[in-house]
Amino acid sequence: MKYVWVENDKNIKNVLNEEMKVHIKWSKKPDEDYVKLSRQYINAGYITLKEVIEVPHNNNSKYDMWFLPSVYMIRQAIELLVKAGLAINGATKSELQAIFIAEKHNVKGLYKTYKDRSGVEELNEVEQTWLETYLDSVEVVDSSSDLFRYPFKDDFMQQYGDKALDICQMGNRLIYCYSTLNKMIYGEWFEEFKLNLEEEPEFLQLASSGINNCYLWDSPWSDGFYKQVTGYSEVATFLFGKFKESKDEALFYPIVFLMRNAIEIGLKRLLHMRMDQSIDECIIRRKRNSHLLYKDLWKTIKPMLVHYSKKDNQNEEIELAESYIRSLNSLDKNGDIFRYPCSYSNEYKFNDEEIDVENFYEYLIGLFHFIDSCDAQLDNIKEYEW
Repeated sequence: MKYVWVENDKNIKNVLNEEMKVHIKWSKKPDEDYVKLSRQYINAGYITLKEVIEVPHNNNSKYDMWFLPSVYMIRQAIELLVKAGLAINGATKSELQAIFIAEKHNVKGLYKTYKDRSGVEELNEVEQTWLETYLDSVEVVDSSSDLFRYPFKDDFMQQYGDKALDICQMGNRLIYCYSTLNKMIYGEWFEEFKLNLEEEPEFLQLASSGINNCYLWDSPWSDGFYKQVTGYSEVATFLFGKFKESKDEALFYPIVFLMRNAIEIGLKRLLHMRMDQSIDECIIRRKRNSHLLYKDLWKTIKPMLVHYSKKDNQNEEIELAESYIRSLNSLDKNGDIFRYPCSYSNEYKFNDEEIDVENFYEYLIGLFHFIDSCDAQLDNIKEYEW
């Protein structure tokens, strides 16, 4: 695949290749749109998980890095599916808004609201118990749906560092959970994935060995961002390759979300870079949890990049990258446009759009490559400063 860089006069929405064009069109019916996007994320997560488990490879990058976005995508599919169920069972748009604001990403809370409103008659008592126990275990470690989206936090690594997550066991349980929720809402197992009640209803599954599993370890020289930056960008590229083969529109949202997230994490890695001219620690604390690419992340980082680019005459490229970030920021300011079909208030901000998926992807990957190169260059400079 060709290497892509930021370019002059490139527009993220331009259609350059009719063969790569898709038409994004939502029904504006929450019950239909939430389940549609849920299917897209479970499909992308499952494709990625199968690639990690079944395709032979000679290094651990897929086990340690690709597994992270695959878990995120299936967990996102679960959240979207329960929200679709709430819409299907008669909640008004204002009621949905209140529920979604109250529960946010809390899958157990969303499930409980569904159960209180509609009941779970499609599940027998044992299936219901398994599902509720499993959703409880998700909330214990991933209540905000960010455990596998961002670098692992210190408290998580203190408990699980130097241990390995069992890829097959975790993947199976995520799919069992999704299929059981599907039965609860629609009365049938998803793609005939019938719940195996002998499987322990626990989200995190530790493996006895790190071999062919996701090893939770960082080098003492790591900045903590490498696994997620690499995993999300590489899986986005993998899914784009699948799109080129199939022209399957359902891959577009997962591709864009993963790539946009890789860009955000890449900027946050620069934010935390320890240089002679680095960013004040108080500012880092204020900005590090922000999703605002331009206002909070880029504008904070840019002076450091300008300072270190003077000798290399890179100011023109920095300004070009800024134009990319401003464009992406105007399209997806908070990192949620490609995570959900609409806002909590049922506003569809990305709808009835004709998109050239290749051009869209290359716009994002070009920006990502620029950010990644800044990290590499600053890392080299840092060695001289020390």
